Amino acid sequence: MPNLKYQLSYFLKHKCAVWEFTLKCNSKCIHCGSSAGKSRLDELNTEEALTLVKGLRSCGYDGIALMGGEPFLRDDWYDVAQEIKQNKMKLTIVSNGLEIKNQIRKLKKLQIDCVSLSLDGGIPKTHDYIRGIRGAYNKVLGSIKTLQKENIPVSVITTVNKINFKELNLIRDLLINKKIAWQIQIALPIGRFSRNLVISRKQFYGVAMFIALNLKKYSVRELPLIGAHCFGYFSMILPELGLDPWIGCQAGKSVLGIQSNGNIKGCLTLSDDFIEGNIRTTNISDIINSRFDLKYNQYLHKNNSQDYCYNCEMFKKCKGGCLGTRMALNSFDNPYCLRAIEKNLFKNESLPFRWKINSKISKYKYLYQKILLK
Repeated sequence: MPNLKYQLSYFLKHKCAVWEFTLKCNSKCIHCGSSAGKSRLDELNTEEALTLVKGLRSCGYDGIALMGGEPFLRDDWYDVAQEIKQNKMKLTIVSNGLEIKNQIRKLKKLQIDCVSLSLDGGIPKTHDYIRGIRGAYNKVLGSIKTLQKENIPVSVITTVNKINFKELNLIRDLLINKKIAWQIQIALPIGRFSRNLVISRKQFYGVAMFIALNLKKYSVRELPLIGAHCFGYFSMILPELGLDPWIGCQAGKSVLGIQSNGNIKGCLTLSDDFIEGNIRTTNISDIINSRFDLKYNQYLHKNNSQDYCYNCEMFKKCKGGCLGTRMALNSFDNPYCLRAIEKNLFKNESLPFRWKINSKISKYKYLYQKILLK
């Protein structure tokens, strides 16, 4: 039986690196923040990649998530994955699911901790359009079945945009009682994703309510569901959508972003302005042990009396939420702050009104229908 607790929590509670293993990809996703397709000309070679794994372990990192592009398109993916496991680190591979059948024997031998697959639509038409590949929907569902048949832990990531946000119910119905962890996150206007397809604040709040309702309705065994770090923060109505109370963006703290050419950032979502160094010119330990969060803190503590984040009573705890979201939307304030949305959305109501899901489920559900399906 898969470790559902691990699938939901490990990479949120430990020092972990998210590694853009290659930029090469066999999908053409409209929301790809990396504009993946062709490999970078200067991607790390096998020896450099293996050395990096050892360096991360020596710096206290407990896990690595290999993503892309499509990680399985690198010929040496198995060698690097083996090195990760031999260094007693947790390993997740984030994939589009198109290459799973060709790699299943290696994955089983590897005893990988989790394979995370993208599912971005509740029907074939939507998923295939978003992924840019005809037949991708059926392939990813087939990959899920193949992985589960071989007892390989699998999770699903759904990236929400204006095209698919009304299909969350359909995706949920595909995953119920399948022992598949499900993470919901939002698409941001970076890479090749159009700003016109970014969900509105009302739609975002509707998705947040969808997560809250299903967390209440289903047990972890029935539907292991989590909102990504972009879902928050400090709502006056909704329960915690993540596993733990928000303690501020972990970019460069418990999370590390690695580009395929060896550039190091606090988080891969951040722009290249936040590159702290490259492992070809600087030892990974020197990058990590230097004042790694200097650029982050300079941005965080920008003082502007007009900014609602900086003047919010929760700012010291929240610290503005996900920095990647704010940077992508060119805003010091976080447009997707649940607390700020509530103050605006329900400004004619008396606040705080802490509707409890237990006693006010009908009114709560009504708001979800009113906002999400509007």
